[in-house]
Amino acid sequence: MLHTAICDDCSVQTDIILMMLNAYRANRPTIKIQPYSFLSGIELLESVKFGNLFDLFLLDILMPGLNGIELAKEIRKQNNDAAIIFLTQSMDYTFDAFRVSATQYLLKPVKERTLFPILDKIISLLKQEKERYFTLSMPESTVKIPHSSIICVEFADRKLNVYLNNGSVKVSKCLRTSFSNAIAPLLQDGRFFHVHQSFIVNIDHVLELKSNSFIAVNDIEVPIPRNKYATAKAKYFSFH
Repeated sequence: MLHTAICDDCSVQTDIILMMLNAYRANRPTIKIQPYSFLSGIELLESVKFGNLFDLFLLDILMPGLNGIELAKEIRKQNNDAAIIFLTQSMDYTFDAFRVSATQYLLKPVKERTLFPILDKIISLLKQEKERYFTLSMPESTVKIPHSSIICVEFADRKLNVYLNNGSVKVSKCLRTSFSNAIAPLLQDGRFFHVHQSFIVNIDHVLELKSNSFIAVNDIEVPIPRNKYATAKAKYFSFH
């Protein structure tokens, strides 16, 4: 799923980009895109700071209050991996765009023949980046587990129980460190959420949010403490 934020102070422009993304999805039915539109940089920044994660930002530059370059600088403080495409009517900010590691700088009006190949490239790169591996020391061996295959990790009896989407469970050796330290590499991946003192969950595998738990694939239920529910809900809806 490519979570995409569109930000332009002109609703007509956001509608145009939404239509183009819909056309892109229609032409590439295997690719899933979830677009969100914002009419101000401040509105989008609040969403990012609240915990909503985006893989791609399509930003106008000339906006009141917080322009696109300023917005991108703030986004980079929260997310250094997302792709940023600037959509603007001026070439005056190309150097500033380079300084915030923008992926592309496109002049309006944007055409499908220009945008679609860029989206293809971004999606390909993001797929490569997302396929990371977690190294697990087991009693008899050490294995590298793709992040994408991990549903959740449970901490019990000083061991990690790693639940996989193929129905198996990998169990670590007894830890000589804390649960937080052991799962730190996974938490660098925005798909994982430390929902409970003894659980982290891969939101990509969550099917349902209940009042006190996540229901994930293979009917795995991950508890949500009352004081974590608001954050858990925000995390869930940022992916679904």
